[in-house]
Amino acid sequence: MEFAIMFQVLEGGVSEPIKWSKDNLTPDNNIIILDEGSSSLYLWYGANQGLVSRRTALRQAESLKGHGFSVGKSIVGRDIRHLKEIDQRKIGRVLEIDELNDELQTLLNKNFKPLDDYTVTFELEADFPSAIKPATKPEPKVTPETVPKPISKPESVPTPISKPEPIKQVAQPQPTMIPASEYDMKVETPKISEPVEEIIVKATPASIPKQSIAPKSKLDLAVQAKIGFVFIGVLDHYDDIWISKKEDGGYSVEHMDGKVCEFSISDGKIKFTSDSFSGISTNVKTEIQKKFVELSKFL
Repeated sequence: MEFAIMFQVLEGGVSEPIKWSKDNLTPDNNIIILDEGSSSLYLWYGANQGLVSRRTALRQAESLKGHGFSVGKSIVGRDIRHLKEIDQRKIGRVLEIDELNDELQTLLNKNFKPLDDYTVTFELEADFPSAIKPATKPEPKVTPETVPKPISKPESVPTPISKPEPIKQVAQPQPTMIPASEYDMKVETPKISEPVEEIIVKATPASIPKQSIAPKSKLDLAVQAKIGFVFIGVLDHYDDIWISKKEDGGYSVEHMDGKVCEFSISDGKIKFTSDSFSGISTNVKTEIQKKFVELSKFL
């Protein structure tokens, strides 16, 4: 039997199990949903939660993923493999978050059976074992049918008789190769010496591609410098920021009250997303842009 538990992350880094209900997913809560059926741990960030509370919730979720949760003498969620984060602010704007949210809502809409104040199991999953048992009964009937298959093996026995016959024929053309090699020796010797000298001459332009490596490395350094310029511009206005690198190579910058900007690298240029700097004042946004332009002049 597979179980599921819902937790609420409180201030101070404490998570406690709560009654199973999708109504707990509110903008003011950080919620952890442990589901053994999908080997997943869902982490719901409420839209009104700040950076510190969300990072605290993430640490709690990672702890549950690694150790599970003790219920009586058993441990629930010992084999959890996936941690899936859902930011309520990004629902309807990021396709990946929408897919995870749909997956979570499907789980919460299942019919469940409470086992205690907070542990539940799903009634639909209880029907699966009974459907699997009758499927195993016809399997022994198939095994005797496979027994007569070895009969075809003696039929393949005469086939290797034909294999030694071509072996005798291979030895016959060998003497014909002797006169051919004599002509080859006379013709090949003058021809081999000429292309060898040409190959040595062609080896000199190998230094040409080395020159193309240098500008690539300079381009990488310029891109890294531009990324750093963005961070410096943000740090001029916020003392504490959180920088995270995305799977696509982009970056997300957040401060205590929310996101500052998000950008990716394309053709050596920084491209911000459409919602970047929307959560901060226009004056701060302008100052960050000015700082970036001033530092970029040194490249």
